[in-house]
Amino acid sequence: MKRLALIGSLVFPLAACQQETGIPAAEPVNAPEAVEADQPDPEEEAPEEAVETEGSVTFSYSQLDFDACDQIDAAEEGEGEWAIWECPAVEGVPYWVVAGDGRYDLDVGVEGEFETVGAFNDIAPTMEWRSEGGKPFAVIFRYKDVSMESGGRTVLAVEKVGSGSAPGCRVAHIAGETPQANERAREIADSQARSFDCASEMTFIGNAR
Repeated sequence: MKRLALIGSLVFPLAACQQETGIPAAEPVNAPEAVEADQPDPEEEAPEEAVETEGSVTFSYSQLDFDACDQIDAAEEGEGEWAIWECPAVEGVPYWVVAGDGRYDLDVGVEGEFETVGAFNDIAPTMEWRSEGGKPFAVIFRYKDVSMESGGRTVLAVEKVGSGSAPGCRVAHIAGETPQANERAREIADSQARSFDCASEMTFIGNAR
């Protein structure tokens, strides 16, 4: 199950970055404050409707609103610090936000493994959905590095949409400072996400781990 895998996944990859978060282990993890502000694509206004693009790919935007999401599970005493929110479907596709040890993951279509950037982070609210034939195949969103030494770092994430019994997964992380980072993320989503093998390692561009 996702929640059991999450507990295990937080043991060794994140151990080097442990710090006191101030959230008691037995209480639910709160939604990140940053979802109220930051935008994954500050250079563009989010259109109200899907827009046709080259190659019959359409895109649309939605807002991650934790007030509209249901916290369906959270850590009990002795299980560390984690929580899972299920959010309203977009274009018929459900998605989940998972919090663990001051870091966040976003799964779309089907719950998958816990994937995030290594630093303490928040998820910005705007999500870009890439679709073909009316079916979303990838989502682009932005992480905000909230560690003390971050210097305002952000990372764009490209997430493959899961379907049926196959979970989605992370296709790429692109450093926000990368030239034309948004365009790079869209190119990767459109050219790789549909056929991406989730057993493969994601692509990293710039300071994006």
